[in-house]
Amino acid sequence: MTDRQIEFHSKFGTIYICANENGVSYLGWEDQEYDGPHYEDDERIAKYLNEAHDQLEEYFAGSRKKFSIPLSINKGTVFQKQVWAQLLNIPYGEVTTYSDIAQKVGSPKAVQAVGSANAKNPICLIIPCHRVIAKSGELSGYVAGADIKEALLNHEGGTRTLFDNSMS
Repeated sequence: MTDRQIEFHSKFGTIYICANENGVSYLGWEDQEYDGPHYEDDERIAKYLNEAHDQLEEYFAGSRKKFSIPLSINKGTVFQKQVWAQLLNIPYGEVTTYSDIAQKVGSPKAVQAVGSANAKNPICLIIPCHRVIAKSGELSGYVAGADIKEALLNHEGGTRTLFDNSMS
């Protein structure tokens, strides 16, 4: 079987996109290692890869605020999947905190576990873990590094201005 993966070259670095017959299964930066399954060539998979590529182009051009591509998440714990589902609710150009996500998944003391779930997010950008910051406003933890996280947030409309101490 061949790995159905394509590369997308953004102004922030190379992004790898993988898909299966149900949708996009992985989106990660060049420093991340893909550990998912491999798939045979298939028209549906090619369609999802092309659609993801086109939507990323629109996102980086500033014309796409929300991704609409089907996702296929085949790994992760129940808790991680709950966190990832919450991340999909964070609007473009806004940020939230790890503690806020922990509250929303019903585990208010699981702030570090939310951070760990973010780090294991298999579909970065589309599941916007870069929009989660520390309660203090720090840009803590992002798989591609704090510089990329800050650049993505600034790309989404200067959200650095939201990083004040009024967040709780």
